[in-house]
Amino acid sequence: MLSSILSTIQNQLSHYGSSISAILGNIGSLFIFLIFLRQRQNPCAIYIMSSAIVNSLYLIYYVFFELFPINYRDETFSELSVCKLSSYVSNVLGQLPKIMIILACVDRFMITNRRATFRAFSTPKRAKWIVFFSVTFILLVNIHIPIMTTIIDGKCGRFGIYLTIYSLYIIIFVGLIPPVIMGIFAYLTYRNMRQMRVRVQPNTHNRIDTNHSIRRLDRDLLIIVISEVVIYVVTTTLFPLILLEMLISQYVISNKSAQYSQIESFIFNIALILLSVNHSIPFYIYLILSKSFRRDFKQLITNGYRKLRRKTAIMPVTRANLDLTQRDTRV
Repeated sequence: MLSSILSTIQNQLSHYGSSISAILGNIGSLFIFLIFLRQRQNPCAIYIMSSAIVNSLYLIYYVFFELFPINYRDETFSELSVCKLSSYVSNVLGQLPKIMIILACVDRFMITNRRATFRAFSTPKRAKWIVFFSVTFILLVNIHIPIMTTIIDGKCGRFGIYLTIYSLYIIIFVGLIPPVIMGIFAYLTYRNMRQMRVRVQPNTHNRIDTNHSIRRLDRDLLIIVISEVVIYVVTTTLFPLILLEMLISQYVISNKSAQYSQIESFIFNIALILLSVNHSIPFYIYLILSKSFRRDFKQLITNGYRKLRRKTAIMPVTRANLDLTQRDTRV
């Protein structure tokens, strides 16, 4: 009875939850990109835009393989290639957004540091190169996944000793290292912001206003980055924990009951859904926590509405002029 209920809940959550998460997440990622595109000279904005782009790609990919699962009947070259590539792409797209947020945390630490050498390192050009090298790094670090992933009994996955190695890899490089690095730099940045003092310069009123504006922008970006850290910790903690439990239980429990395996599978799928939520929720968290982000979003919608109204107003005028011209031609 319990297995049947859990299976039904799991299927419903996977089907509808993934679709809703992908739709809302892609809409949110688009807005994040458009809003921060106007701030693209800020390195932190570059990292956040990069994260939004990869989040959108991950959601599209995840839903495609979730709603249209592939059945691996044998180990032909084509099916084995799809198996290896899908595992590789999902891991790369899943890890890249968090690398971008780590870089954003480091950037906030540098820009709020008292030392000019740290602040000078934060430039848009360097940010673009760092994004490029980070993507290359993640592509290389995960190269073991397509090599070792295979098909056994029609199931695509990791088996044998590599399953243990892969589980430890995910636990360490997804569940442990990223939140620790994010937390450290978020705290150091917050401490830098607390230690910052207003520099009063006589007869330079405009300079003071500019400094105040820059500090306000840095503070707002810090709020956004810290919210990403909190989102990451809340939505990804369950995944490495259930992987650790499954890793330990396969050595400790020799014969798992069907009910135990069903509960384990249910929790694992909930963890996967939370991972997809992690990629779809940033925009809505930004909207709740950041006043400046809400203002920029409102301005974006207002400007878009005005442009749309202007176009719809111009079209009838253009059509009227065209009709008038045609009449003159006939005469």
